[in-house]
Amino acid sequence: MTTSNRTGPDGAKIVQKRLKGSERRDVFLDAAAAIVLEQGVSSVTMEGVAQRCGVNKSLPYRYFADRDAVLAALFDREQANYAARWTQELPQDATFDAAVRAALRHWCVRSDESGELFLRLVTDSGRLRERAREMQDANAKGWALGLKRAYGLPDDVALQYAWFMVTGVTGFLAARNGDDEALIETITVAVVAGAEALKAKHAKK
Repeated sequence: MTTSNRTGPDGAKIVQKRLKGSERRDVFLDAAAAIVLEQGVSSVTMEGVAQRCGVNKSLPYRYFADRDAVLAALFDREQANYAARWTQELPQDATFDAAVRAALRHWCVRSDESGELFLRLVTDSGRLRERAREMQDANAKGWALGLKRAYGLPDDVALQYAWFMVTGVTGFLAARNGDDEALIETITVAVVAGAEALKAKHAKK
């Protein structure tokens, strides 16, 4: 531990622990996340991140080129956490409906843990818009592949329906009323019924 010459609002000295590079980087990202939650994505600045961490305003620049780099790294960290958890929780050789249920349960957990942060990042209409679109595009392509395998849907139809599923997550989270399992079952039945209807429609052609 080292004691800095900085003092807090109460006049007490701020005690700072020497951190490894990766640890310091995460501390800065945590600070940026707090700013996003309190004030919004557009309020994140390098000076604000440094001030929240109690360090010299030049220090964050050793780890990030600018505020855009901080936001991109925060977005990527949250997305990586989501992807890792999803990979672990998805049942092996899951049927399509089982995958939908697992995904919805995962979104509930995600929402409870850091949902507001994640939603603010992925719905940002400013600097993170392109990154969010890339994430949604990857998710949609993954679900489209599952739809083609399970229901034999044409490529374009599968992708259209997959986009409907991906963008519907926001509505799903807004509809939570305390009984997640009932909601998950309702949405899964609806999604599967739609896929079955599309399968029947295109099988006639």
